[in-house]
Amino acid sequence: MRVFTFLCFIFVITLSTSHDVFAREAKQKFLDIQSIKTEQGLHAWLVEDHSVPIISIKFAFRGTGSKNDPSDQQGLMRLLSNTLDEGAGDLDSQAFQKQLEDHSISLTFGNTRDHFTGQLKTLTKYKDKAFNLMKLALSSPRFDQDAIQRMRDGNKSRIRSSQSNPRWIAARLQNDRIFEGHPYSLNSGGTLSSLDAITADDLRRAHQTLSRDDLIIAVTGDINAEALSAVLDDLFASLPKKERADIKESPLQNAGKTYLYEKDIPQTVILISQPGVKREDPDYYAAQVMNFILGESGFGSRLMEEAREKRGLTYGIYSYFRDYAETDVMHVSTSTRNESAAEMLSLIHDEWSKIRDKTVSDKELKDAQAYLVGSLPLSLTSTDSIANILLSLQLDHLPIDYLDTRSEKINAVTQDDIQNVAKRLLNPDAFTTILVGKPDNIKDTISLTTLPNVE
Repeated sequence: MRVFTFLCFIFVITLSTSHDVFAREAKQKFLDIQSIKTEQGLHAWLVEDHSVPIISIKFAFRGTGSKNDPSDQQGLMRLLSNTLDEGAGDLDSQAFQKQLEDHSISLTFGNTRDHFTGQLKTLTKYKDKAFNLMKLALSSPRFDQDAIQRMRDGNKSRIRSSQSNPRWIAARLQNDRIFEGHPYSLNSGGTLSSLDAITADDLRRAHQTLSRDDLIIAVTGDINAEALSAVLDDLFASLPKKERADIKESPLQNAGKTYLYEKDIPQTVILISQPGVKREDPDYYAAQVMNFILGESGFGSRLMEEAREKRGLTYGIYSYFRDYAETDVMHVSTSTRNESAAEMLSLIHDEWSKIRDKTVSDKELKDAQAYLVGSLPLSLTSTDSIANILLSLQLDHLPIDYLDTRSEKINAVTQDDIQNVAKRLLNPDAFTTILVGKPDNIKDTISLTTLPNVE
Protein backbone atom coordinates (compact mmCIF):
# COMPACT_ATOMS: atom_id res chain seq x y z
CA MET A 1 0.00 0.00 0.00
CA ARG A 2 2.79 2.45 0.88
CA VAL A 3 4.62 1.60 -2.35
CA PHE A 4 1.45 2.31 -4.36
CA THR A 5 0.92 5.59 -2.53
CA PHE A 6 4.55 6.56 -3.17
CA LEU A 7 4.21 5.81 -6.90
CA CYS A 8 1.01 7.87 -7.08
CA PHE A 9 2.87 10.71 -5.32
CA ILE A 10 5.76 10.52 -7.83
CA PHE A 11 3.26 10.54 -10.71
CA VAL A 12 1.52 13.65 -9.41
CA ILE A 13 4.85 15.40 -8.80
CA THR A 14 5.93 14.59 -12.36
CA LEU A 15 2.70 16.04 -13.68
CA SER A 16 3.13 19.11 -11.49
CA THR A 17 6.57 19.81 -12.92
CA SER A 18 5.10 19.45 -16.41
CA HIS A 19 2.36 21.99 -15.67
CA ASP A 20 3.83 24.65 -17.97
CA VAL A 21 4.32 22.15 -20.77
CA PHE A 22 0.69 21.08 -20.66
CA ALA A 23 -0.40 24.70 -20.48
CA ARG A 24 1.52 25.43 -23.69
CA GLU A 25 0.14 22.32 -25.38
CA ALA A 26 -3.40 23.32 -24.43
CA LYS A 27 -3.08 26.29 -26.81
CA GLN A 28 -2.48 23.88 -29.69
CA LYS A 29 -5.01 21.49 -31.18
CA PHE A 30 -5.42 18.56 -28.85
CA LEU A 31 -6.89 16.27 -31.52
CA ASP A 32 -7.44 16.98 -35.18
CA ILE A 33 -11.18 16.38 -35.14
CA GLN A 34 -13.03 16.70 -38.44
CA SER A 35 -16.75 17.43 -38.49
CA ILE A 36 -18.45 15.58 -41.33
CA LYS A 37 -21.88 16.01 -42.84
CA THR A 38 -22.90 13.32 -45.30
CA GLU A 39 -25.06 13.75 -48.38
CA GLN A 40 -28.01 12.28 -46.46
CA GLY A 41 -27.52 14.75 -43.61
CA LEU A 42 -25.79 12.53 -41.05
CA HIS A 43 -23.18 14.17 -38.80
CA ALA A 44 -20.01 12.55 -37.47
CA TRP A 45 -16.71 13.45 -35.86
CA LEU A 46 -13.60 11.84 -37.29
CA VAL A 47 -9.97 11.59 -36.19
CA GLU A 48 -7.90 10.09 -38.99
CA ASP A 49 -5.00 7.84 -38.04
CA HIS A 50 -3.35 5.88 -40.83
CA SER A 51 -0.46 4.65 -38.68
CA VAL A 52 -2.31 1.42 -37.89
CA PRO A 53 -4.76 -0.46 -40.18
CA ILE A 54 -7.73 -0.23 -37.80
CA ILE A 55 -11.09 1.56 -37.99
CA SER A 56 -13.25 2.13 -34.93
CA ILE A 57 -16.84 3.39 -35.18
CA LYS A 58 -18.84 4.21 -32.07
CA PHE A 59 -22.38 5.52 -32.19
CA ALA A 60 -25.33 6.26 -29.95
CA PHE A 61 -29.01 6.93 -30.40
CA ARG A 62 -29.61 9.78 -28.00
CA GLY A 63 -32.61 9.36 -25.72
CA THR A 64 -33.41 5.78 -26.77
CA GLY A 65 -32.08 4.02 -23.69
CA SER A 66 -33.84 1.90 -21.10
CA LYS A 67 -35.76 4.84 -19.62
CA ASN A 68 -38.19 4.15 -22.46
CA ASP A 69 -38.83 0.55 -21.40
CA PRO A 70 -42.46 -0.07 -20.39
CA SER A 71 -42.69 -0.94 -16.70
CA ASP A 72 -43.89 -4.44 -17.56
CA GLN A 73 -41.08 -4.90 -20.11
CA GLN A 74 -38.06 -3.75 -18.15
CA GLY A 75 -34.91 -4.88 -19.93
CA LEU A 76 -36.41 -4.41 -23.40
CA MET A 77 -33.58 -2.23 -24.72
CA ARG A 78 -31.02 -4.46 -22.98
CA LEU A 79 -32.43 -7.51 -24.73
CA LEU A 80 -32.45 -5.59 -28.01
CA SER A 81 -28.75 -4.82 -27.56
CA ASN A 82 -28.12 -8.52 -26.84
CA THR A 83 -29.92 -9.80 -29.94
CA LEU A 84 -29.09 -7.31 -32.73
CA ASP A 85 -25.90 -9.22 -33.53
CA GLU A 86 -27.49 -12.65 -33.06
CA GLY A 87 -28.27 -13.16 -36.71
CA ALA A 88 -29.34 -10.82 -39.51
CA GLY A 89 -30.53 -11.19 -43.08
CA ASP A 90 -29.81 -14.72 -44.33
CA LEU A 91 -27.32 -15.40 -41.53
CA ASP A 92 -28.54 -17.07 -38.36
CA SER A 93 -26.78 -16.42 -35.07
CA GLN A 94 -24.08 -19.04 -35.52
CA ALA A 95 -23.29 -17.99 -39.10
CA PHE A 96 -23.30 -14.28 -38.24
CA GLN A 97 -20.96 -14.74 -35.28
CA LYS A 98 -18.67 -16.96 -37.36
CA GLN A 99 -18.34 -14.21 -39.96
CA LEU A 100 -17.31 -11.78 -37.22
CA GLU A 101 -14.84 -14.20 -35.68
CA ASP A 102 -13.29 -15.33 -38.96
CA HIS A 103 -12.53 -11.74 -39.92
CA SER A 104 -11.47 -10.47 -36.46
CA ILE A 105 -14.39 -8.03 -36.40
CA SER A 106 -15.83 -6.73 -33.14
CA LEU A 107 -19.49 -5.64 -33.37
CA THR A 108 -21.40 -5.02 -30.15
CA PHE A 109 -24.43 -3.09 -28.96
CA GLY A 110 -25.31 -1.74 -25.53
CA ASN A 111 -27.62 0.55 -23.65
CA THR A 112 -27.63 2.98 -20.77
CA ARG A 113 -30.61 4.56 -19.09
CA ASP A 114 -30.45 7.40 -21.61
CA HIS A 115 -28.92 6.04 -24.81
CA PHE A 116 -28.71 2.98 -27.05
CA THR A 117 -25.15 2.44 -28.28
CA GLY A 118 -23.12 0.41 -30.74
CA GLN A 119 -19.51 -0.06 -31.76
CA LEU A 120 -17.64 -1.62 -34.63
CA LYS A 121 -13.91 -2.30 -34.76
CA THR A 122 -12.22 -3.83 -37.77
CA LEU A 123 -8.94 -4.24 -39.57
CA THR A 124 -8.86 -2.08 -42.68
CA LYS A 125 -8.52 -5.12 -44.96
CA TYR A 126 -11.83 -6.46 -43.67
CA LYS A 127 -13.67 -3.15 -43.60
CA ASP A 128 -16.13 -4.01 -46.41
CA LYS A 129 -17.12 -7.24 -44.66
CA ALA A 130 -17.42 -5.40 -41.32
CA PHE A 131 -19.58 -2.63 -42.78
CA ASN A 132 -21.85 -5.15 -44.49
CA LEU A 133 -22.37 -7.12 -41.27
CA MET A 134 -23.09 -3.96 -39.29
CA LYS A 135 -25.55 -2.78 -41.95
CA LEU A 136 -27.32 -6.16 -41.81
CA ALA A 137 -27.58 -6.01 -38.01
CA LEU A 138 -29.08 -2.53 -38.11
CA SER A 139 -31.40 -3.05 -41.06
CA SER A 140 -32.42 -6.73 -40.98
CA PRO A 141 -32.06 -8.27 -37.51
CA ARG A 142 -33.65 -11.73 -37.33
CA PHE A 143 -34.73 -12.00 -33.67
CA ASP A 144 -34.86 -15.78 -33.94
CA GLN A 145 -36.56 -17.43 -31.00
CA ASP A 146 -33.57 -19.56 -29.97
CA ALA A 147 -31.29 -16.49 -29.87
CA ILE A 148 -33.84 -14.50 -27.87
CA GLN A 149 -34.22 -17.34 -25.38
CA ARG A 150 -30.47 -17.71 -24.98
CA MET A 151 -30.02 -14.01 -24.27
CA ARG A 152 -33.06 -13.98 -21.99
CA ASP A 153 -31.68 -16.91 -19.99
CA GLY A 154 -28.31 -15.20 -19.71
CA ASN A 155 -29.86 -12.04 -18.32
CA LYS A 156 -32.02 -13.96 -15.86
CA SER A 157 -28.97 -15.91 -14.66
CA ARG A 158 -27.15 -12.59 -14.12
CA ILE A 159 -30.05 -11.24 -12.08
CA ARG A 160 -30.26 -14.36 -9.89
CA SER A 161 -26.55 -14.38 -9.16
CA SER A 162 -26.51 -10.62 -8.48
CA GLN A 163 -29.09 -10.98 -5.70
CA SER A 164 -26.36 -12.34 -3.43
CA ASN A 165 -24.05 -9.38 -4.15
CA PRO A 166 -24.40 -6.66 -1.47
CA ARG A 167 -23.13 -3.93 -3.79
CA TRP A 168 -25.59 -4.86 -6.51
CA ILE A 169 -28.38 -4.88 -3.93
CA ALA A 170 -27.33 -1.44 -2.70
CA ALA A 171 -27.19 -0.05 -6.25
CA ARG A 172 -30.64 -1.46 -7.06
CA LEU A 173 -32.08 0.15 -3.92
CA GLN A 174 -30.25 3.40 -4.60
CA ASN A 175 -31.79 3.76 -8.06
CA ASP A 176 -35.21 2.89 -6.70
CA ARG A 177 -35.05 5.52 -3.95
CA ILE A 178 -33.32 8.50 -5.58
CA PHE A 179 -35.30 8.14 -8.82
CA GLU A 180 -38.62 7.19 -7.23
CA GLY A 181 -41.47 7.82 -9.66
CA HIS A 182 -39.14 8.22 -12.64
CA PRO A 183 -38.21 5.61 -15.32
CA TYR A 184 -34.60 5.76 -14.08
CA SER A 185 -35.81 3.83 -11.03
CA LEU A 186 -36.64 0.79 -13.13
CA ASN A 187 -34.20 -2.05 -13.71
CA SER A 188 -32.43 -1.43 -17.02
CA GLY A 189 -31.28 -5.05 -17.01
CA GLY A 190 -34.82 -6.34 -16.71
CA THR A 191 -36.62 -8.41 -14.11
CA LEU A 192 -37.15 -12.15 -14.02
CA SER A 193 -40.77 -11.76 -15.11
CA SER A 194 -40.42 -8.82 -17.50
CA LEU A 195 -37.73 -10.56 -19.55
CA ASP A 196 -40.09 -13.52 -20.03
CA ALA A 197 -42.77 -11.13 -21.31
CA ILE A 198 -40.63 -9.69 -24.14
CA THR A 199 -41.38 -11.18 -27.56
CA ALA A 200 -39.73 -10.97 -30.96
CA ASP A 201 -42.42 -8.50 -32.04
CA ASP A 202 -41.59 -6.31 -29.02
CA LEU A 203 -37.95 -6.30 -30.10
CA ARG A 204 -38.91 -5.39 -33.65
CA ARG A 205 -40.93 -2.43 -32.36
CA ALA A 206 -38.05 -1.37 -30.10
CA HIS A 207 -35.69 -1.62 -33.06
CA GLN A 208 -37.87 0.85 -34.97
CA THR A 209 -37.28 3.47 -32.26
CA LEU A 210 -33.63 3.73 -33.34
CA SER A 211 -33.91 6.93 -35.34
CA ARG A 212 -31.46 8.72 -37.60
CA ASP A 213 -32.52 11.98 -35.94
CA ASP A 214 -31.07 10.73 -32.64
CA LEU A 215 -27.83 9.39 -34.09
CA ILE A 216 -24.42 10.47 -32.77
CA ILE A 217 -21.34 9.07 -34.56
CA ALA A 218 -17.63 9.04 -33.70
CA VAL A 219 -14.96 7.46 -35.89
CA THR A 220 -11.20 7.03 -35.56
CA GLY A 221 -8.57 5.25 -37.57
CA ASP A 222 -7.60 4.34 -41.09
CA ILE A 223 -10.30 6.08 -43.14
CA ASN A 224 -10.63 9.56 -44.67
CA ALA A 225 -13.58 11.93 -44.58
CA GLU A 226 -14.77 11.31 -48.12
CA ALA A 227 -14.80 7.54 -47.76
CA LEU A 228 -16.42 7.72 -44.34
CA SER A 229 -19.23 9.94 -45.57
CA ALA A 230 -20.28 7.37 -48.15
CA VAL A 231 -19.94 4.51 -45.64
CA LEU A 232 -22.16 6.21 -43.05
CA ASP A 233 -24.92 6.95 -45.53
CA ASP A 234 -24.92 3.29 -46.52
CA LEU A 235 -24.74 1.95 -42.95
CA PHE A 236 -27.59 3.99 -41.52
CA ALA A 237 -29.78 4.53 -44.61
CA SER A 238 -32.46 2.10 -43.48
CA LEU A 239 -33.14 3.80 -40.15
CA PRO A 240 -36.37 5.80 -39.76
CA LYS A 241 -36.50 9.51 -38.98
CA LYS A 242 -38.41 10.42 -35.82
CA GLU A 243 -38.46 13.43 -33.55
CA ARG A 244 -38.04 12.81 -29.84
CA ALA A 245 -39.79 14.67 -27.04
CA ASP A 246 -37.94 17.40 -25.17
CA ILE A 247 -36.00 16.38 -22.08
CA LYS A 248 -37.54 17.29 -18.72
CA GLU A 249 -35.47 17.86 -15.60
CA SER A 250 -36.15 15.41 -12.77
CA PRO A 251 -35.00 16.24 -9.21
CA LEU A 252 -33.68 13.53 -6.92
CA GLN A 253 -36.09 12.07 -4.39
CA ASN A 254 -35.99 11.12 -0.71
CA ALA A 255 -33.37 13.64 0.40
CA GLY A 256 -32.34 13.33 4.04
CA LYS A 257 -33.46 9.72 4.38
CA THR A 258 -31.39 6.69 5.36
CA TYR A 259 -32.53 3.26 4.22
CA LEU A 260 -31.38 -0.05 5.66
CA TYR A 261 -31.57 -3.44 3.97
CA GLU A 262 -30.45 -5.93 6.58
CA LYS A 263 -28.15 -8.68 5.40
CA ASP A 264 -26.09 -10.93 7.62
CA ILE A 265 -22.62 -10.00 6.35
CA PRO A 266 -19.55 -8.71 8.24
CA GLN A 267 -19.42 -5.37 6.41
CA THR A 268 -21.96 -2.70 5.61
CA VAL A 269 -22.10 -1.36 2.08
CA ILE A 270 -22.73 2.40 2.07
CA LEU A 271 -24.00 4.32 -0.96
CA ILE A 272 -24.79 8.01 -0.64
CA SER A 273 -26.38 10.26 -3.26
CA GLN A 274 -27.06 13.99 -3.46
CA PRO A 275 -27.72 16.43 -6.33
CA GLY A 276 -24.74 16.89 -8.65
CA VAL A 277 -23.73 19.60 -11.09
CA LYS A 278 -24.88 20.21 -14.65
CA ARG A 279 -22.38 20.07 -17.48
CA GLU A 280 -23.26 23.61 -18.53
CA ASP A 281 -22.97 25.00 -14.99
CA PRO A 282 -20.39 27.83 -14.77
CA ASP A 283 -18.92 26.11 -11.70
CA TYR A 284 -18.55 22.74 -13.44
CA TYR A 285 -14.74 22.81 -13.61
CA ALA A 286 -14.42 24.02 -10.03
CA ALA A 287 -16.70 21.15 -8.98
CA GLN A 288 -14.52 18.64 -10.83
CA VAL A 289 -11.34 19.87 -9.14
CA MET A 290 -13.11 19.96 -5.77
CA ASN A 291 -14.33 16.39 -6.15
CA PHE A 292 -10.90 15.15 -7.19
CA ILE A 293 -9.48 16.52 -3.95
CA LEU A 294 -12.41 15.25 -1.92
CA GLY A 295 -12.74 11.67 -3.10
CA GLU A 296 -12.38 10.92 -6.77
CA SER A 297 -8.61 10.55 -6.83
CA GLY A 298 -8.53 7.46 -4.62
CA PHE A 299 -5.22 7.33 -2.75
CA GLY A 300 -4.37 10.90 -1.86
CA SER A 301 -7.96 12.08 -1.65
CA ARG A 302 -9.26 13.45 1.62
CA LEU A 303 -11.84 10.71 2.06
CA MET A 304 -9.30 7.95 1.47
CA GLU A 305 -6.71 9.60 3.70
CA GLU A 306 -9.12 9.99 6.61
CA ALA A 307 -11.08 6.75 6.27
CA ARG A 308 -8.37 4.30 5.23
CA GLU A 309 -4.93 5.69 5.98
CA LYS A 310 -5.67 7.26 9.36
CA ARG A 311 -8.49 5.10 10.71
CA GLY A 312 -8.39 1.82 8.79
CA LEU A 313 -12.14 1.88 8.31
CA THR A 314 -12.22 0.67 4.71
CA TYR A 315 -10.26 -0.60 1.75
CA GLY A 316 -11.66 2.13 -0.44
CA ILE A 317 -13.96 5.14 -0.51
CA TYR A 318 -14.74 7.29 -3.54
CA SER A 319 -16.90 10.23 -4.51
CA TYR A 320 -17.93 10.75 -8.11
CA PHE A 321 -20.38 12.56 -10.35
CA ARG A 322 -22.85 10.74 -12.57
CA ASP A 323 -24.53 12.70 -15.35
CA TYR A 324 -27.90 11.70 -16.75
CA ALA A 325 -29.92 13.46 -19.42
CA GLU A 326 -32.62 14.38 -16.94
CA THR A 327 -30.69 14.85 -13.72
CA ASP A 328 -27.19 14.98 -12.21
CA VAL A 329 -25.99 13.09 -9.16
CA MET A 330 -23.02 13.08 -6.82
CA HIS A 331 -22.32 9.71 -5.19
CA VAL A 332 -20.15 8.34 -2.40
CA SER A 333 -19.40 4.62 -2.36
CA THR A 334 -17.68 2.64 0.38
CA SER A 335 -17.99 -0.27 2.79
CA THR A 336 -16.83 -0.79 6.34
CA ARG A 337 -17.17 -3.13 9.30
CA ASN A 338 -20.68 -3.19 10.76
CA GLU A 339 -19.41 -1.78 14.05
CA SER A 340 -17.77 1.21 12.34
CA ALA A 341 -20.62 2.19 10.00
CA ALA A 342 -21.75 5.05 12.22
CA GLU A 343 -18.18 6.37 12.42
CA MET A 344 -17.87 6.23 8.63
CA LEU A 345 -21.06 8.20 8.09
CA SER A 346 -19.90 10.80 10.60
CA LEU A 347 -16.53 11.05 8.85
CA ILE A 348 -18.17 11.70 5.48
CA HIS A 349 -20.30 14.47 6.98
CA ASP A 350 -17.18 15.99 8.55
CA GLU A 351 -15.28 16.01 5.24
CA TRP A 352 -18.22 17.75 3.56
CA SER A 353 -18.04 20.44 6.24
CA LYS A 354 -14.26 20.82 6.09
CA ILE A 355 -14.05 21.47 2.37
CA ARG A 356 -16.93 23.94 2.61
CA ASP A 357 -15.60 25.80 5.64
CA LYS A 358 -11.91 26.08 4.79
CA THR A 359 -10.10 26.64 1.51
CA VAL A 360 -8.10 23.75 0.10
CA SER A 361 -4.34 24.06 0.25
CA ASP A 362 -2.32 25.42 -2.64
CA LYS A 363 -0.64 22.02 -3.01
CA GLU A 364 -3.97 20.18 -3.17
CA LEU A 365 -5.15 22.55 -5.89
CA LYS A 366 -1.98 22.33 -7.98
CA ASP A 367 -1.73 18.55 -7.68
CA ALA A 368 -5.37 18.11 -8.70
CA GLN A 369 -5.02 20.44 -11.67
CA ALA A 370 -1.81 18.74 -12.81
CA TYR A 371 -3.39 15.31 -12.68
CA LEU A 372 -6.65 16.29 -14.37
CA VAL A 373 -4.77 18.04 -17.17
CA GLY A 374 -1.98 15.49 -17.50
CA SER A 375 -3.99 12.29 -17.29
CA LEU A 376 -6.15 12.99 -20.33
CA PRO A 377 -3.41 12.52 -22.96
CA LEU A 378 -2.36 9.31 -21.20
CA SER A 379 -5.89 7.93 -21.58
CA LEU A 380 -6.02 8.42 -25.35
CA THR A 381 -3.77 5.56 -26.39
CA SER A 382 -5.97 3.67 -28.87
CA THR A 383 -8.53 4.18 -31.61
CA ASP A 384 -11.19 2.91 -29.20
CA SER A 385 -10.36 5.41 -26.44
CA ILE A 386 -10.31 8.32 -28.89
CA ALA A 387 -13.63 7.25 -30.40
CA ASN A 388 -15.07 7.00 -26.90
CA ILE A 389 -14.21 10.56 -26.05
CA LEU A 390 -15.48 11.86 -29.40
CA LEU A 391 -18.80 10.17 -28.73
CA SER A 392 -19.10 11.39 -25.13
CA LEU A 393 -18.31 14.98 -26.13
CA GLN A 394 -21.15 14.94 -28.63
CA LEU A 395 -23.57 13.31 -26.19
CA ASP A 396 -22.73 16.07 -23.70
CA HIS A 397 -23.40 18.77 -26.33
CA LEU A 398 -19.80 20.00 -26.08
CA PRO A 399 -18.09 21.96 -28.87
CA ILE A 400 -15.60 20.34 -31.20
CA ASP A 401 -12.76 22.42 -29.70
CA TYR A 402 -13.59 21.39 -26.10
CA LEU A 403 -10.34 19.48 -25.64
CA ASP A 404 -8.36 22.52 -26.80
CA THR A 405 -9.76 24.70 -24.00
CA ARG A 406 -10.23 22.15 -21.20
CA SER A 407 -6.75 22.54 -19.66
CA GLU A 408 -7.02 26.30 -19.54
CA LYS A 409 -10.38 26.13 -17.76
CA ILE A 410 -9.15 23.59 -15.20
CA ASN A 411 -6.02 25.61 -14.50
CA ALA A 412 -8.12 28.77 -14.06
CA VAL A 413 -9.89 27.28 -11.01
CA THR A 414 -8.89 29.00 -7.76
CA GLN A 415 -9.07 28.00 -4.11
CA ASP A 416 -11.96 30.42 -3.65
CA ASP A 417 -13.79 28.87 -6.60
CA ILE A 418 -13.55 25.47 -4.94
CA GLN A 419 -14.83 26.72 -1.60
CA ASN A 420 -17.69 28.60 -3.25
CA VAL A 421 -18.86 25.60 -5.24
CA ALA A 422 -18.47 23.37 -2.19
CA LYS A 423 -20.72 25.68 -0.19
CA ARG A 424 -23.28 25.73 -2.97
CA LEU A 425 -23.19 22.07 -3.91
CA LEU A 426 -22.26 19.92 -0.93
CA ASN A 427 -25.21 19.34 1.36
CA PRO A 428 -25.34 16.43 3.86
CA ASP A 429 -28.97 17.28 4.53
CA ALA A 430 -29.71 16.24 0.94
CA PHE A 431 -28.06 12.83 1.34
CA THR A 432 -30.07 9.77 0.38
CA THR A 433 -28.19 6.97 2.11
CA ILE A 434 -28.45 3.25 1.39
CA LEU A 435 -27.03 0.74 3.89
CA VAL A 436 -26.79 -2.99 3.19
CA GLY A 437 -25.56 -5.12 6.08
CA LYS A 438 -26.08 -5.14 9.85
CA PRO A 439 -24.61 -1.80 10.95
CA ASP A 440 -24.35 -0.90 14.64
CA ASN A 441 -25.74 2.27 16.21
CA ILE A 442 -27.40 3.77 13.12
CA LYS A 443 -30.52 5.66 14.14
CA ASP A 444 -33.60 6.79 12.23
CA THR A 445 -33.26 4.31 9.39
CA ILE A 446 -36.12 3.24 7.12
CA SER A 447 -36.23 -0.52 6.80
CA LEU A 448 -36.31 -2.09 3.35
CA THR A 449 -37.14 -5.79 3.16
CA THR A 450 -37.63 -6.47 -0.55
CA LEU A 451 -35.68 -5.69 -3.70
CA PRO A 452 -37.79 -3.68 -6.15
CA ASN A 453 -37.89 -4.50 -9.86
CA VAL A 454 -36.04 -7.78 -9.58
CA GLU A 455 -38.67 -10.53 -9.62
